Amino acid sequence: MKHNRKMLLNMMSLLLLAALCLSVSQKGAAAETLTCVVKNGQYVNVRNQASQTAATWGILHTGDTIDANPSEIVNGYFKTTYKDRVAYVSVKYFEIAVGESYYVDANGRVRLRKSPGGSAAGFIQPGERVHVMAWRYANDGSKWAKCAGGQYIAAEYLSLAD
Repeated sequence: MKHNRKMLLNMMSLLLLAALCLSVSQKGAAAETLTCVVKNGQYVNVRNQASQTAATWGILHTGDTIDANPSEIVNGYFKTTYKDRVAYVSVKYFEIAVGESYYVDANGRVRLRKSPGGSAAGFIQPGERVHVMAWRYANDGSKWAKCAGGQYIAAEYLSLAD
């Protein structure tokens, strides 16, 4: 009888541990709070699918925030929650405010861009400091730093300055 009880407790412990591990592995990267940034009183559509032609469930204005996981970008849209249901908003209208200094950490010069992943705007040399105003994401999910001069640099080339 004692042997059966001990075996049952061990099995229950293993099942609980397996359930906890599965729960943690499914969560993935943490969600981030992103702030909407649109110009001239425009707005961003909140959609029911990751498509420009999908139904609109609502709108967001400059200063509104969403919680989204950047590793779950679908077709250039953040997957988020809106009024208790899964919704999608275009990545190009959201950023994370930073306001910190970084330095360029690369083996050679790094190209600056006019927008995240956009056309070239110049170069910056390794070791140079940049003041990052905000983080933005490109349609492909890559992370970009919006610099004080309005140009963008891929986050992979930056390290936090001391």
